[in-house]
Parts: sequence; C-alpha cells; structure tokens
Amino acid sequence: MVKALLVAAALAVAVAVFLLLTYVRRSVFSKHGSVAMAARLSRRMAGRGWAPGFAVYERGSLRWYRMFSLALGPRYTLARTDLQIADRRVPAGAEAQIFPPEVTVLRCKSSTGEVELAMTESAVTGFLSWLEAAPPGAAFYDR
Repeated sequence: MVKALLVAAALAVAVAVFLLLTYVRRSVFSKHGSVAMAARLSRRMAGRGWAPGFAVYERGSLRWYRMFSLALGPRYTLARTDLQIADRRVPAGAEAQIFPPEVTVLRCKSSTGEVELAMTESAVTGFLSWLEAAPPGAAFYDR
C-alpha cells in the first residue's frame, strides 16, 4: 500500500515537473514573438498525424517547436529563401473535427521536403507577409 502511494506520488511529481518545464519553455519562446500553429508530423492515415506547436520567426527562417516537449531545438526549420507554398486548403475529413473553422492548412515545399502547417487566417496573413517581405537581394546579405 505504501509502495503504491510512493509510486503514485512520484508519478504526480514527474507530471507536475514536466508541465512546469513545458510552461517555462513556452514562456521563453513567447517572449520572442511565437505564433501558434500545428504541423503534420505523419501522413500514414488521412487527416491524422497533427501535433500542436508554435513557430518563431527569425531573420531568414521559421522555427517550429512542438507544444508539449522539453526539446530546446526546433522540430522544423524552414528557410525563407527555399520555401514555397504548394497548396492552401481548408481542413477536410477528420481534420475538420480537430481544427476550428477559421483554420487553413498550407502545404509547404522546400529542398528538405514537404511539411503541412495548420494555422488561423490571421497567422496565415502573417506567415505570407514574412515569406514575401524579404528585401531584394536579402539572400546575399544573410550571413
């Protein structure tokens, strides 16, 4: 009985520490102007494989971090000079059940592969502005 209580208490403490560290990590990234968006990590099943996260816009790249993770590095780094929007659509099928109606899904292509990002219309506007806002010749000065 005592052993079971100790295991339950240790598990509760571990969950609390994880949630606290996740909150602190999110707060640190929020101070740098992050935007909430989901990324599709797996395409094995139609409409599945989405993970919540947030993106931080830096000079020439977008860094996407998982929401519930302790990793300090981004899951995806998308370079502005190498990024193209291949498709824009509304969530369909099972996606329509997990995303609010104002969400848009963007399929992005780069030399490293493809990634789908789901974000609100206002976040799409900001994303497209960031993508198109590089001044002419900026790739030459981005060192």
